[in-house]
Amino acid sequence: MKTKLIALTFLPLAAAILTAAGFARAQITQGGAATKVQQQAPACLNDISRFEQTLVLVRQTTGEKAAGELKEKLLPATQEMDILAREGYCGLSRYLREKKLI
Repeated sequence: MKTKLIALTFLPLAAAILTAAGFARAQITQGGAATKVQQQAPACLNDISRFEQTLVLVRQTTGEKAAGELKEKLLPATQEMDILAREGYCGLSRYLREKKLI
């Protein structure tokens, strides 16, 4: 009876240790993926920055209203937010390149 009691006492502890080990492994795996994304992000951000710089030039030469209309025509805000939410900066960069906006 005493052996069963000891086993039952350590069962939750063993479960907690195994759960923590799985969580740590998941974080390491996600950390590796995050590092890869961070390495790709500067190139993607540069593409997006070039697009934004072009819009700044349009804004300076033609005015705020014309620049806003042009941006909305080329890349609607809802579509931009959707791409960012689904694919991140690199997805938006890919979209800009596919549409030959950069």
